[in-house]
Amino acid sequence: MLSVLCLACSPGPTSDVLDQVGNPVAVGSPCRVITLAPDVTELAFAVGAGDLVIAAPATADHPPAARALPHLNPGDVEAVLARSPDLVLATTAGNDPRVIDRLRQLGIVVCTLDVTSFAKLTEATALVGALTGRRDQANVVVFQLSERIDAARRRATLLASRHALYVVWWEPFIVAAPGTFHDDLLRTAGLENLAPAAAGRYPRVDPELLLDPRLDVIVAPDEPDVRATYDAVCTRPVAGRLRAGTTRVLWIPADLANRPGPRLVDALEALVSAREASP
Repeated sequence: MLSVLCLACSPGPTSDVLDQVGNPVAVGSPCRVITLAPDVTELAFAVGAGDLVIAAPATADHPPAARALPHLNPGDVEAVLARSPDLVLATTAGNDPRVIDRLRQLGIVVCTLDVTSFAKLTEATALVGALTGRRDQANVVVFQLSERIDAARRRATLLASRHALYVVWWEPFIVAAPGTFHDDLLRTAGLENLAPAAAGRYPRVDPELLLDPRLDVIVAPDEPDVRATYDAVCTRPVAGRLRAGTTRVLWIPADLANRPGPRLVDALEALVSAREASP
């Protein structure tokens, strides 16, 4: 019955587009979509393709409808194959590229998203819409996201430029480097990233960077584990500027800031609002 349904969902010839890492993806009319990360799950639902998703990781908890989906381990190739998907949505923000390569070798259609900026987010939204047959709704979402991004950027231009870091983790000290969506989050909010540019996307750096006299602002995801490691760091000499308030910490909701999906725009608006409240 499932195979008959999928044939009915996929009439006519297909063509190829490139995903965000440069791999060709056949465009058809999928009816069995698997998402391998929370951010791509959110994108599928945002463009109106949630009804096509047959499985997702247990961490995919937004929107609420995603919580009812069957769960799978995104690193388990056999589990993915067993569900016979006709499209798999993956991300560079957490999925193992070796798993993705293996799925492609086995003939599974995989689209990998690489959202490293707000421009890439809107591009990814349009791509998922095209691949799932939800192009019109995706275009509406792209327009709405773009309007909100532009509005937040305009608000940020009214604030003084500051030097900043996005801290992913305090012990070890891990920051977001240029070329990441967190870097673009900072820059769109009017903050200049002080993280090193040649050490990978999320390098482990010397905590002495906290003593840099240029460092005005730290942005961090607000979740209990991160708060706990922050409290520990604050007891140490490297945190002198933090304790004195010379370097301010702006906490933004972790579930918004840690996923490069549609709600990353919510994180941007929250960061700009925090800057306005503490310029």
